[in-house]
Amino acid sequence: MSGTIAEAAALLRAHSRIAVACHEGPDGDALGSLVGCGRTLARNGWDVALWAPGDAALPDDYAWLGYDDLRRDPPGDIGERLLVALDCGSAERLGTMGTEVAAMAAATLNIDHHGDNTLFADVDVVDPQAACTTILVHRLLEALDLPIDLDTATALYVGIVTDTGRFMYANADADCHRVAAALLERGVEVDEVFRRLYEGRPAGRALLLGRALSRLELRLGGRLAATWLTIADLDETGAAEADSEGAIDHLRAIRGVEVAALVREPRSGGGAVQKCSLRSADPAIDVSRIAHAGGGGGHPMAAGFSLEGTAADAIALVERELGGA
Repeated sequence: MSGTIAEAAALLRAHSRIAVACHEGPDGDALGSLVGCGRTLARNGWDVALWAPGDAALPDDYAWLGYDDLRRDPPGDIGERLLVALDCGSAERLGTMGTEVAAMAAATLNIDHHGDNTLFADVDVVDPQAACTTILVHRLLEALDLPIDLDTATALYVGIVTDTGRFMYANADADCHRVAAALLERGVEVDEVFRRLYEGRPAGRALLLGRALSRLELRLGGRLAATWLTIADLDETGAAEADSEGAIDHLRAIRGVEVAALVREPRSGGGAVQKCSLRSADPAIDVSRIAHAGGGGGHPMAAGFSLEGTAADAIALVERELGGA
C-alpha cells in the first residue's frame, strides 16, 4: 500500500467540501464505492458532489442503488473541493477531462486496488491485495468512525460480490469474507442483492449473449477464447452497452481456455474503436501484461484495453501476446 488509510482520513477531515468520483464506464465496485462512500460522508456533515464521469448510460444492473444524485460532469467549483477518486487506476480513467479536473482540485485522494495505479494524487491509498475498492472504502469509513447504515453496507457488498465473481475468484480471500460478514451484520440481505444483480434481466441481454457465443473462436490450440460484438448487435437486439457484461465469463469457463477476450464497439467510438476485456483462467497468466501491450491495464486476472481498428486487430494483439508468453 503506497499511502495509509489514516492519511486518507486526515485529508478528509481537513476538507469539508469534496467531490467523490469513480472511473468512466463504472462497474459494481466503482458504483458501490461511489455510493457507499459519498453518501455516508454527505450524511455526516461533508458537502459532497457525486461524479460519475462519461456520457454513456450508467449500467441498469446497479440502478437500484440510486442514480438521482450522480452528476455526469465535474462540479464547477472543483477548485474548492477535495477530489476523492475511487477505483481509478489513473486520472485519465476519470474521463476526457480527468487529468485537467485532478489538477484543478484543491487536493486529491486516490483510493484503489489496481496494481498498475499511476499514483496520481496528493494521497494515494492503493492496495493491490484488496479484493475490491469497496473493502478499502469500508476501512476508511471505520477509520473516520462513521456509522455504516444498511444502504451503505449494501452498496459496499455489491462491490465485493461483483469484483470477486460472486466469491468465485482467487481474490475472494479471508479479509474479503470478513468484510462481507461485517456488512451482513449491518443487515444486508444476500438473497435480495443477488436477485437484483442477477435476475430480472432484459431479454436483450440474452440475445446479445447469443450473438457473442455464436462467434466464439478458439485459438492457440484452445488456450484463447475470443469473440466480438458490434454497435449493430446492440441495435438489433435492443441491448444496452452494459448488457455485454458477463458474456466473457462464459468464454473463460470453457475447458482448456487460459485467456478469454471479448471485443466490443462502444457507441462513442462510432465503430472505429474497439474495447477489449480480458479474463485469465490460469493464475500463472497475467492478462494485465497483455492489456499493457494494447495501452490499457487492470489486474492480473481481469484487464482491458482500447484501440482504433477492428475486432480482428484487437484479437490478433491478444493472440500475439499470449502466444509469446
